[in-house]
Amino acid sequence: MLRPHYEITLSKEEQAHLEALRRAGKTPQQTVRRASILLLAQQGLSNQAIADALDTSRNLVQKWRKRLARSAPPPPLPDAEVDPVARLAALQDLPRSGRPPGFSPSGSSHRRRHSLSRR
Repeated sequence: MLRPHYEITLSKEEQAHLEALRRAGKTPQQTVRRASILLLAQQGLSNQAIADALDTSRNLVQKWRKRLARSAPPPPLPDAEVDPVARLAALQDLPRSGRPPGFSPSGSSHRRRHSLSRR
């Protein structure tokens, strides 16, 4: 069996934060999946075992394990407290290239309703 290339060790604060994300009812499902991947990786499971347990691909597990392992929190400013879960910002999507979408979620339907109310 293949050994994971990136070992994940989480602090108690990081582990508690990931558990809270998994339990919260309004957490987006992609974030819940990423948190679950990292919590299972902390237990020493292989990428394939995690992928099988979460019904996802091994490549996705490798991606998030690698991203957390390579992420480092920014250096703290002098006289500033260190955030114990700053490394978990790696769970967020990276900025994408290209033109941003030219609509808002309420854009077209809102305009349509507004124009109908004028009639």
